[in-house]
Amino acid sequence: MPLQKPVNPFYVALAPAGIVFAITACAYGVTMARSLDPQAAEQHSMRLVEQHGTVIIVVELAVLAILTIAAIATDDYWTKQVAAEQPVAQEKDKPS
Repeated sequence: MPLQKPVNPFYVALAPAGIVFAITACAYGVTMARSLDPQAAEQHSMRLVEQHGTVIIVVELAVLAILTIAAIATDDYWTKQVAAEQPVAQEKDKPS
């Protein structure tokens, strides 16, 4: 039986957090580009990003940083946990 690869839940949480950050960063960039054009600045289609964009970006960066540190810090834990379970599973599969 091949070794089972451990699943670190922090890596799983990093994927949606990264996607949300990418979408927010794009929206923030569009807002900044629109602010350069006086006619486009009059439109308020992205009011949330205009008013709170910097705070949202900083909070999302903090969440990404925390999840990244947690994923790296617990990687050995998840690997050792799966490795500890593997010999037991392999001994059960051996023919008697």
